[in-house]
Amino acid sequence: MFSSSGRILKRLAVLDFDHTVCEHNTDIVVRDLLGPGGVPPDVQSILRSCGWIPYMQRIFRLLHQNGFKPMDIVSAIRGIPEVPGMKSCIANLVRHGFDVIIISDSNSEFIRVWNDYNDIGPYVHTVFTNPARFDSSGLLELRPYHFQTECTLSSKNLCKGKILTEFLRRQHDERQIEYEKVFYAGDGKNDVCPMLRLGSNGYACARRGYSCHDALQAAIGKLEHPYIAKVLQWTDGHELNDLIWTELEED
Repeated sequence: MFSSSGRILKRLAVLDFDHTVCEHNTDIVVRDLLGPGGVPPDVQSILRSCGWIPYMQRIFRLLHQNGFKPMDIVSAIRGIPEVPGMKSCIANLVRHGFDVIIISDSNSEFIRVWNDYNDIGPYVHTVFTNPARFDSSGLLELRPYHFQTECTLSSKNLCKGKILTEFLRRQHDERQIEYEKVFYAGDGKNDVCPMLRLGSNGYACARRGYSCHDALQAAIGKLEHPYIAKVLQWTDGHELNDLIWTELEED
């Protein structure tokens, strides 16, 4: 299908990862390999003073110093269950012509391992996240995706709204793709920024029981203009899939 301007018309699903695709927080699962009391106070203080990325880099160093091997970390990530129904939801969307991208404040190694183990890697168009890789000694090295100060709703290392805006622009300008519908599904406060950037063709899909919905409503209440995207709530992948197709059928 083509737009009046000759661009290819498609639909887009944008997914957070932790608590949206996989059921748990990947960083916390790996951190907990250290056991109770395994994170000393000086490392805990890094979280308050420097932020999440420097904190997790120290966590990975602690794991390395305590003899944990890459396979120990990989096994922990593989052991995380999916959000029920999310794998089938993703596969169904792609089979029906959706592009599916992931924007996450996890890291590239965790997402690659989990997606490949759960056979959804081929369905995902692009993953935007903090780069990570195991070095030759087995230490997991982590870097921020970018450094930004203009968005106060987001962490300095990753603004999901900026990433989404730039992805849409590149698809439009470089690949002549125009998304007639954009569904954004997330659970946390850092999903509010991209949700606020959705237009009249957008759907902000906040996972029920998590912080995203209330934070989004609070942010909408502060806007100087009407919020024109539609807000939906979902519990699992089965419900999200049904919501998406219900909206498309009603349109």
